[in-house]
Amino acid sequence: MRILFIHTFYKLPGGEDAVVQNEIDLLRIGGHEVELLSFSNSGKGLLKLLGMPYNPSSYKTTTAKIAEFSPDIVHIHNLHFAASASVIRAIHRAGVPMVMTVHNYRLLCPSASLFHDNKFFLNSLKAAFPWDAVKKGVYQNSRLITLWLGFSNYLHRKLGTWKLIDTYIFLSEHSRQLFLESSFKPELRNTAIKPNFAKQTVRRERPLSNTYFLYVGRLTEEKGLRVLLEAFRASGLWLKVAGIGPLSGLAASYAKQNSNIEYLGQQSREEVDLLLDKAEAVVFPSMWYETFGMIVIEAFAKAVPVITSDLGNMKLLVTDGFNGRTFEPGNVGDLKIKSLELNSLTAEEKQKMRLSSKATYDLRYNPSTNLNLLLKIYTDTITNSKAF
Repeated sequence: MRILFIHTFYKLPGGEDAVVQNEIDLLRIGGHEVELLSFSNSGKGLLKLLGMPYNPSSYKTTTAKIAEFSPDIVHIHNLHFAASASVIRAIHRAGVPMVMTVHNYRLLCPSASLFHDNKFFLNSLKAAFPWDAVKKGVYQNSRLITLWLGFSNYLHRKLGTWKLIDTYIFLSEHSRQLFLESSFKPELRNTAIKPNFAKQTVRRERPLSNTYFLYVGRLTEEKGLRVLLEAFRASGLWLKVAGIGPLSGLAASYAKQNSNIEYLGQQSREEVDLLLDKAEAVVFPSMWYETFGMIVIEAFAKAVPVITSDLGNMKLLVTDGFNGRTFEPGNVGDLKIKSLELNSLTAEEKQKMRLSSKATYDLRYNPSTNLNLLLKIYTDTITNSKAF
C-alpha cells in the first residue's frame, strides 16, 4: 500500500511528532511505501496564521505531492496552522481517500485542550460558534487570534470541509465520545479507535536503590506541573523532571530550593529511554482531557508503573493498583499520598505491578497490534470511500 502522511511540526517537539515518525517507521517495516509531506510553523508565523482558513501554497504543495506519489490513501495528523484545511480540499479534489488522527480538541474549541485559566473550559462543545472562547481569549490569551481560529473552523463547517474526511481516528473512546456529544458530530462520516504505540525497547533490570519518580513532558499549566512540584516538595521522594515549556523557570526554581527535585531540561528520546530504566514510576499529573499519553505506554514498555490523574483517557490507560496509581486531578495531597504508598510497597508488590505494566503494553500498545489496527482502518476507508 502507498500511504502519504501529512503533518505540521510544532515549534517545540512533542508527542504528536513522535507518533507520526513511529507510524511511518512501522508501516515501512511492514513493507508499505510511505512518504511524509511536512509543514512547519517556524518562520513567519503571522503570515501562516493569516492563511489558516485557506493556504493556497499548502493546497498547491499537496496537489503536487499527490500527483507525484499517487498514494492509495492519505493520513493527516496536524494541520494547525501552516498546512490549513486547504490540504483536505486538495486531497478530495485528487480523489484520494483520507483519514485524520485527532490528537486534540481544536476542531471543537480554539483552546485545543478544553482547558483555560487553570480549569476545564467546555463552553464550546455545544456552541455553533465559540463566542465565549473568543471573549475569554482561550488561545494564547488573545481574543483576536481566538476569533480567527474559531472563524476558520466555523467557515469549514459551513463549507462542508470536515465532512470530506473519510475516517476520523480517535486515540481512545473518551475522546470519541466528546466529539459525538458535541456540535461537531454531523461532520463525522466514520470514526475508528486506534491508540498510539511504543516501539519495542531494551528492558533492563531496575536497580534496587537510587531509583526516582520521573516526569517527562511539556512544562505547562494544563500538564499539572505545579501540582507535581508541590506534591513532591516535602515528600522526601526523589523526583526528576524532564522537558521544557512556559514553566521551565518554575521547575528550575523548585529544584534549586528542594534537594529531592532535579530539573533536567529537554531530553532526547535516547536519554528518556535511559531515564526510564531507573524510574520507580512515571508521574503524569495532567489536568486536561489528554487524548493520550505517549510517556505512559513508553513506561509500560519498560515495565514502569504510572501515577496519573483519574481523568478522561488516563483512567482508561492506568488501572489503580494494577499497573500504577490514580489520584484526584489537581489534588496535591492525594498525589503525594499515592506516590508515598507506591514507594512503600514491598519488593514483591512492586514487581507484580511492574509485570502488570509490561503486560498492558504487550496486550494493547505493541507495534504488531497497532499495525494490524492501522491497516484495517486504511482498508475499510478505501473500501467505503469507493462506495460514495
